[in-house]
Amino acid sequence: MRRALFIVLGLGLAVGGAALAEGQSNQDAYQLQEPHVTSAQVLRLPSDASCLRFTRVTVRFLPPPGAVFGLLQVRADGAEVIRMTGVPRAASATVRLSGARTRVRVNGTTLGGQVIGASRTYRRCGATKPKPKPKQHTAPQRTPVPVESGGGETG
Repeated sequence: MRRALFIVLGLGLAVGGAALAEGQSNQDAYQLQEPHVTSAQVLRLPSDASCLRFTRVTVRFLPPPGAVFGLLQVRADGAEVIRMTGVPRAASATVRLSGARTRVRVNGTTLGGQVIGASRTYRRCGATKPKPKPKQHTAPQRTPVPVESGGGETG
């Protein structure tokens, strides 16, 4: 009896979950009213609090339903590395870090004219340069006195 109850309950949850998911997937981001968006709500950039061992960072973009971005730009050290247009849902971009420091800037504009932006400066953890060995000052070496061989008495 318990087994039958669990089966019926499981099927009910599965059907209900599928109906809920289908209802959410039918929403067209272009048809919804655009909500107010902030940079903190939409952009996810890795922390720049410490140095990075890796040569890449991933910028994540998570707009709320109804917020469609007409333009989303990612720049590294002033050069545009990624440009996305018409972004209605989550997206991500991986940016290569060049050199010891790289400034990553993300800007976006919704179809309704809202502007977001964020920037971070990432430092790469480099191998520490070995300290030069101190030069040891040694006394100049004396040239040995040549050994004379032979000789003897003349006579």
